[in-house]
Amino acid sequence: MTRWKRILILIICILLFSLIALYHGAQIGREVDNGVYHFIFSSESFPTTTFFIGITKIGEVYTMAVLSLILVIYLALKRYYVEMLFFVLTMGLSTILNPLLKNIFDRERPTVLRLVEASGYSFPSGHAMGSIAFFGSLIYLAHRLIKSKARFVVYIICTLFILGICSSRIYLGVHYPTDIMAGLLGGGSSLILSTLILRHKLQI
Repeated sequence: MTRWKRILILIICILLFSLIALYHGAQIGREVDNGVYHFIFSSESFPTTTFFIGITKIGEVYTMAVLSLILVIYLALKRYYVEMLFFVLTMGLSTILNPLLKNIFDRERPTVLRLVEASGYSFPSGHAMGSIAFFGSLIYLAHRLIKSKARFVVYIICTLFILGICSSRIYLGVHYPTDIMAGLLGGGSSLILSTLILRHKLQI
């Protein structure tokens, strides 16, 4: 993908994020939130709740920190220093941007049918931003470093984790769907921005 295509995708992500931020409290935003929320929550059951509580823990700050440290150590031992820098930059941008955006928009979390407790503001979702930054980076690294068909397995697993973590936040009642959409766009923007900043080192 060329530099200008990545810039175009970044601009689109920012514009979509801005639209969601502008209209999440309007009628269209509420319709999206209610429709998606009720669709996901309609599958409520004890096994489903147990599954989502488990998978949402993967997106917690401490879990992400441990997984990130393990990946950084692995990349360092393999001497993939440029890839390690890319991963650290992506996670760093996501980690910095999320609380900054949350405090700008200061949206309160949902209060209906909440199955777990969560503190802080709701928009955009930190779990969504973190999951797309982390697992999106893994997909990118697999594309660069794995030449066999095994990389497609990595693609599928990472995509399933992203979908599972994001769905869990809606199902558990701690995020609106528009929070998740915005989080995905924010994390995706961090990912693309990192490739632009390191384009010479990554040779792309």
